[in-house]
Amino acid sequence: MSPANKAPPAPDLSTGIGLVLLTTCMFAGSDATIKYLGGSIPVLVLLWVRYMFQTATMAGWHLLRGGPMKIRSRVPALQCLRGALLLCNSAASFYGVQALPLAEFTALMLLAPVATTVLSALVLKESVSPARWAMVALGVAGMLAVVRPTGAGALGWSALLPISSALCYAAFQLVTRRIASADDLVVTNFLSALLVTSVLGAVLWALPLDLAPTLRLASGKQWALLLLMGTFATAGHVCMAGAVRVAPLSVLMPFAYAQIVFATAIGWLLFAHAPDIWAVAGICLIGLGGIGTVWLNGRPS
Repeated sequence: MSPANKAPPAPDLSTGIGLVLLTTCMFAGSDATIKYLGGSIPVLVLLWVRYMFQTATMAGWHLLRGGPMKIRSRVPALQCLRGALLLCNSAASFYGVQALPLAEFTALMLLAPVATTVLSALVLKESVSPARWAMVALGVAGMLAVVRPTGAGALGWSALLPISSALCYAAFQLVTRRIASADDLVVTNFLSALLVTSVLGAVLWALPLDLAPTLRLASGKQWALLLLMGTFATAGHVCMAGAVRVAPLSVLMPFAYAQIVFATAIGWLLFAHAPDIWAVAGICLIGLGGIGTVWLNGRPS
């Protein structure tokens, strides 16, 4: 059999699932680091450092692969839209994690697969089965149980931040799906990170918030945590990219909800917060709705 006719390698499910679980641990660690640093460093500075780190990493990765110095896109308008959605998603996420307990924040962020179903129906006019709408209903019910708009334990208006972030991420995924067939994944991630870094740099320059003095006055511990934040986030993306190369996405994505478990454990250990019974019930409903959505999306037509 010639190399061109070789069968694709068999899926390596154990490696793929292991990488996804490592991804969720990395993302939970990144969120916890952002929450901790947000008490002493302005959130906009944290955002800028996070995406400057990713820009440098993606540029280095592109050059190590032997890529050309000139980076071009076949769909520049979509790349700009993807970068704008990433900026909105990240800003809402970074501010949201400051205002909410880590477990509840993570659960609301993981509404993204459910939100993708809604956007696919409304924007792309895709046909959505009753079973998928039932998963949307589960996700919405879980969201209401976590947020509790009124009464004891209500999270207040700050809960809109992770919900907005999840909606932006759902739209981000739809745009990424359109770009995937036109541009290289590493180039796409570099361009998005570069756009976010540039916009944040302009915002920081316009505001009375001095970036250089803030970073110069940061302690050694804070610099170590800033590096850890960027490493966690970038390594999470690399692990996820490795996972989808060796196993089907429909098999892997339900395991992404393990991030709620890691976030709950980290929130309890570092911030002495444990979700109450209503929050636990809501988190479970969101998890069921998200896992069910991923499973239904991965079934053959």
